[in-house]
Amino acid sequence: MNRLLIYLAWGALACGALACAGGDAPRSETVVAGKDPNACHLLTHDEVAAVVGRRVIMADQIEAEDGYSKCQWEDSAGFATLQLAVYWKGGKQQFDTWRAAQGLGGETFARTEGVTLDSIVEQGPVPGLGDAAYFSELLPSLLLKDDVMVELTLSLVPKAESKFRPLATTLLGRI
Repeated sequence: MNRLLIYLAWGALACGALACAGGDAPRSETVVAGKDPNACHLLTHDEVAAVVGRRVIMADQIEAEDGYSKCQWEDSAGFATLQLAVYWKGGKQQFDTWRAAQGLGGETFARTEGVTLDSIVEQGPVPGLGDAAYFSELLPSLLLKDDVMVELTLSLVPKAESKFRPLATTLLGRI
């Protein structure tokens, strides 16, 4: 099966579920006191390079709104290596919404294709990280700490399953 097709199908279902849950991500009037709202400042280029296995030369905050920031790190060829989004407020609701969307997407895929996503991609809850954590090598991986949710896109990271816990631990220490 084509992994890109799986990712796109899941993304469409997740977007639909998020729209049903109230549209855009939760926003606030102010960013959490004492927190740097730029997701790009949570990891250094060297830390990202160690995760992705190649030199990283740029971090670009590709989205930023009050209470939300998304960063993309790129290599020297301009290719995305890692994406990180942070919902500084409303993270608990966002985490629940994402997990519900993943469940709906998995059920739909199983019904239409006759196989479960878990049989195709490695994914699932990860104990002992923050308040909740969910890893997927293809779909977004999630971390929840208090009311802050981190969303990692690790689909371009080689051996992402072995790098998730150390990366998550670093991020949880900084949010």
